[in-house]
Amino acid sequence: MLGGGDASQKYQAFTLRQSPLTYVSSPATAGGSSSTLKVFVNNVQWNEVPTLEDQGPGDHVFVTQTDDDGKTSVQFGDGLNGARLPTGQENVQAVYRKGIGLPGMVDAGQLSFLLNRPPGVRAVTNPQPAEGGEDRESADSARENASLAILTLDRIVSIEDYENFARAFAGVAKALATWSWSGLVRGVFVTVAGPDGALIDPASSTYSSLLAAMQRFGDPHTPLRVASYRKALFQISARLVLAPDRVANPQPVLDAAETALRGSFSFAARSFGQPVVLSEVMAVLQNVAGVQAVEFGQLFRDDDLPGLNWLLPAAAPQPGSDLNLTAAELLTLDPRPVDLGIVS
Repeated sequence: MLGGGDASQKYQAFTLRQSPLTYVSSPATAGGSSSTLKVFVNNVQWNEVPTLEDQGPGDHVFVTQTDDDGKTSVQFGDGLNGARLPTGQENVQAVYRKGIGLPGMVDAGQLSFLLNRPPGVRAVTNPQPAEGGEDRESADSARENASLAILTLDRIVSIEDYENFARAFAGVAKALATWSWSGLVRGVFVTVAGPDGALIDPASSTYSSLLAAMQRFGDPHTPLRVASYRKALFQISARLVLAPDRVANPQPVLDAAETALRGSFSFAARSFGQPVVLSEVMAVLQNVAGVQAVEFGQLFRDDDLPGLNWLLPAAAPQPGSDLNLTAAELLTLDPRPVDLGIVS
């Protein structure tokens, strides 16, 4: 129950008691997600619209807004732009799901009990891992994705449109679009990655929704392939020359150096096909307070022999035959502890 309608009020609003409101993957929208919220007034379902502007005085519609605390409010019309609510006691009801975000990305077999156990059920488990979960957008992410949506205007024409559309799609954190050829027809190959570097399984709803949406909002006759990116890792071995006043207590400098490396070479900071250059690793370390110089021992990819390389490449699809294209790599720092020491 949301409450009772009052026909004397304009733009009457209610706040959902449970938060956050859940959105699920959907190929029907350019953003890739749809709300689970359904609102009923006198047992008649009203429809959610982006804005009350240009809605008719008798249209049974509502809009939603979510504040910084994740609470969602439902607002109705004024009798000119959308219908007012009819007067009644507890005649406004809502059905919706709550809960969203990366904490729900459980592994297969991780769930072992129900919050409410129906009679006769002794045990429960999840045979498959959860997929498609994503936290609420940060302010920076929302600003970036809003500009991407404006660039595409819910249609896909150019190669940049394919990339921007995929990047703004729910459940996709990074995307790279490349021209390809399928026989004599030019096609598109799109590499994608999920939030926090998650792989996007071809069997997942995020993958199928993205592919269907891109075909719907683009040219359905253009051959289109979508593939999850390839993870690539590298390792560093280095010794630091510290400032004289840091020699007695070097551990804070070592900790700061590793934190700087992980921030600069994380999934969020790197792009598909972006190589790692020895000089940029050196710049990161020498910008750490207390570091005067750096002596490198090794810089190498995990899939290569240990050694000191000035450049670590990361593969990216090159325009060509669709059959020969492989997904782009994203090269990040190995999650194991970094081999950092002090020059005595």
